[in-house]
Amino acid sequence: MVFEEQGTDERTVIEKLNLFLEEDTTYFSGHPIASMSTTPHRLGAKVFCRTMERSAARLHTVKGSVRVEQEVIEIVADLMNLKEPYGTTSSGGTESNILAMLAMRETRKKIRKPEIIVPKTIHSSIDKAAWILGIKLIKTGIDRQYKASTRQIEKRITKNVVGIIATAGTTYLGQIDPIDEIGKIADEKNIPLHVDAAFGGFVIPFLNDLGLGNHSFDFKVNGVTSISIDPHKMGLAPIPAGCLVFRSKRDLNAITSKTLYLPGASSRQSSILGTRPAASILAAWAIMNHLGRSGYREIVAGCMERTRLAKGRVEGNPVLELVIDPVMNILAIKSREVPLKAIVAEMETRGWRMATSPLPPSLRLVIMPHVTTGALNAFFNDLNQVSTTIPAD
Repeated sequence: MVFEEQGTDERTVIEKLNLFLEEDTTYFSGHPIASMSTTPHRLGAKVFCRTMERSAARLHTVKGSVRVEQEVIEIVADLMNLKEPYGTTSSGGTESNILAMLAMRETRKKIRKPEIIVPKTIHSSIDKAAWILGIKLIKTGIDRQYKASTRQIEKRITKNVVGIIATAGTTYLGQIDPIDEIGKIADEKNIPLHVDAAFGGFVIPFLNDLGLGNHSFDFKVNGVTSISIDPHKMGLAPIPAGCLVFRSKRDLNAITSKTLYLPGASSRQSSILGTRPAASILAAWAIMNHLGRSGYREIVAGCMERTRLAKGRVEGNPVLELVIDPVMNILAIKSREVPLKAIVAEMETRGWRMATSPLPPSLRLVIMPHVTTGALNAFFNDLNQVSTTIPAD
C-alpha cells in the first residue's frame, strides 16, 4: 500500500473499507462470546459521533466537557460509595492500573526498590505496569475458589512494599477477591490498596441490589485507596472510557504532571495520554444519566438470567464442567474429553470468537448484553457437538 498522490472518490473508499470490515465479527451477530465489551448504548453512540472532535487535554478550550468529566468521576465514585472523590478518566483499565501503581510509587519515593503485592490471578495490565514503572511484583497464591489468599498477602509484606492490588471481577473467572479482609491488612499496615474493578464495577453493585451477592469491594472498605472501573465494559459506553477514583487528593497530585506549552488548566494532566478523546467521556455521562441505577440493574439482571441459562447448558453436558459457580456474568468451562485447543479451533470455524483462560485451563464466556438467549443456545448446540467429538489425529 502506498500513499497515493491523488485521492480517491468517497464512494470507492467506502467500498474498499467495507471489504476489510467484512472480516470483522460484530457484536450484533452475538458471536463474540468472550468479549468484555459490547455494543455501545445508542445514546452514547449518538453523543460520541456529535462530539468526536473534542480533546479532553484542552481543558481551557472545552470547559463544558471538563465539567462533564468531573461529573462522570463523581457518578462513578458515588456508585463506589465515595462522596468526595479525586480522580481522572482514562483510556481503560490498563491506563488506570498504571496510574494507580504510579501513585503508589510516587507517594513512597523513599522506598528505592518498590514492590507491590498481587494475587496471581491479577490482570495482565498489572504486569505491564510493573514493567513500565520498574516495580517488582510479589505474586501470591489463591484459594480453591481462585480468590486471593489473605494469609499469603500478609506474609509477604516487607519494608519495600508500596501497595497491594486486588480484583473485583477477575478476567479469567469473574471472581471477587476478599477485599474486605485485604483492606483490614492494608489499613493496619498503612499500605495503599488498589481495587481493579474494570469489569466488576458496573456489575457487583447491582448484584448486591438484586440479592445475587453481598460483596464488599469498594470505598466502604476502609483500606481501599483507589478503584479503577471501565464504563466501556458493562457501562455500555463507547471505547475508550475508563475511570480511576482516589480517596485522597494526594494520590491524584502524585500522578499529575505539567505540560508547559499548554495554557491554564490544560497544563496539568493526570493521564498517560496527552491528546485523548472527550467524546467517550461525554457519551459515558449521557448513558449513566439516561439509564440511572435502575437501568443498569435491569441490564445486569438480564445478563445474570442468561448466565444461569449457560450454567444449565454446561451442567447438561456430561463432558463439560464449570470451574466455579458463576459469581457474575462470566463462566469458565473445563472439558473432560476433547482438548481445549481442538474445541476452540472447531468453534472458530463455525464463526464463534473464542477465548481461553490459563488458570485453570478453560473456555471463557462473558455474557454481555449482546449475547442473547438465541445466541447462547446456538453456541451451546455447537459446543455440545464439538465437545463430544474426538478429533482425528
